[in-house]
Amino acid sequence: MSKLKNYRSEGSVIRDIMHNIGEETEEIINITEEDVKISPKLLTLLRMGLVEKGELETMKRALKTGEDAMQNPTLRKQIFELFNKLVEAITDDQQIWVRMRKRLTEKETGEDK
Repeated sequence: MSKLKNYRSEGSVIRDIMHNIGEETEEIINITEEDVKISPKLLTLLRMGLVEKGELETMKRALKTGEDAMQNPTLRKQIFELFNKLVEAITDDQQIWVRMRKRLTEKETGEDK
């Protein structure tokens, strides 16, 4: 009489493979959140709706890529849309606009906060 081995379920094996692929991919790409930092305040604004939910990861990638994002049309579009939203927010709100103008004036004259 042959003994049956205790086999794992197919779903369990697939989950393990998918989990390990994610870890291996991160190691191969060698980019982690510690390598390129996004301001926590900006990240909060992005999550709160500055970008659409489905585009959050793309935006994070665009911000982490830096100047190289301009070479990729998708990332370039994301950066341009974010820029437009931020400019609109600054120019539409009088208090924010005055504070920004004051910061720029202080920067020009060499004053510190």
